[in-house]
Amino acid sequence: MARSIRHQVMDAVIDALEGITDVQKVSESLESYEQIDKKDLPAVFPIDADEPREYAVMPQSSDVDVQAALEVIVTCVVYDRYDNTRQQRTDLMRDVGKAMLNDTTLEALILYIEPMGVVTDKGTIPNFSIWDQSYRITYRFDSADGG
Repeated sequence: MARSIRHQVMDAVIDALEGITDVQKVSESLESYEQIDKKDLPAVFPIDADEPREYAVMPQSSDVDVQAALEVIVTCVVYDRYDNTRQQRTDLMRDVGKAMLNDTTLEALILYIEPMGVVTDKGTIPNFSIWDQSYRITYRFDSADGG
């Protein structure tokens, strides 16, 4: 059976994030910062979250397709033994954004991608910085295929 568009989108997201030079670990299995070996940091965890769907008619077609808006949350973790994570945090935020918004394989599968925001731990965990970067990825699929 062929992989769904949603599955292909997440494969492209993972590949894009694996292309970030400084990232040591990319995994869909979210781990607590306490569980991650320090040699595996910085780490990113792309998770496919909510996905509202609606019917959409393609131009010049009588076929009814479905349009989906998949939320992808990339949880990021960095560590600094001197508790100075700001530079690492801002560098990785920028690198994740570049990877997500400029990957040609991902762009070929979707209609568009929107950055939704960043939510941080606000510095509450000594020596670590943890945050979520969210993106809305909109794509269409044939309802007969199931997405």
